[in-house]
Amino acid sequence: MKSLFDSFENLKGATLISVNNYLAKKSGEVANHVINVNISVLNAKTKDLATLKQCKVAVLKQISAKSFIDLPIVKLAFSEMLASSEKNLAPKKEDRTKQSTAQTDAYFNLTPAIRLNKETREIHIFGQAIQKTVITAGEYKKVNSSNKTIAKKLITKELNLRAGKYRNFILGHIDNLKINGESIDVVNC
Repeated sequence: MKSLFDSFENLKGATLISVNNYLAKKSGEVANHVINVNISVLNAKTKDLATLKQCKVAVLKQISAKSFIDLPIVKLAFSEMLASSEKNLAPKKEDRTKQSTAQTDAYFNLTPAIRLNKETREIHIFGQAIQKTVITAGEYKKVNSSNKTIAKKLITKELNLRAGKYRNFILGHIDNLKINGESIDVVNC
């Protein structure tokens, strides 16, 4: 375990790492992931807010036309995303959204990329998803999202918002990590 923490503590700045043979808890999917660790969530949120503020109505109309979701619903989804984005940049944690506060309160940060879940005591690797290669498909339950939720996902994708790409990987579900060319077998940590 010490070699794992040492590897993360020795990282200088943002770094791509490989999370290999990750077993997804809910679906049973096994996949290899490339994630960017040691990155600033605050910078991503700030850039996302700027991107949202620059979004033109024409983009929302295009999303509406492609998805067959009524424009007023797409506009409502957008306005909620903009308000949430502004709120989540509040200097005081208590002024942020409940979801943002809950995420902050759920973990102890051990390094910029390693966190401990306060409730489950599981160690998580945290980073921005860059690439995913599915090795074994899982069983994915059908989700009946509202049109507003679907619109938010489409806006996030269309504007390439960064904050929606952050992922936690439970250390106990990973076979191997590759950090700066060094391969670490997690089971042997």
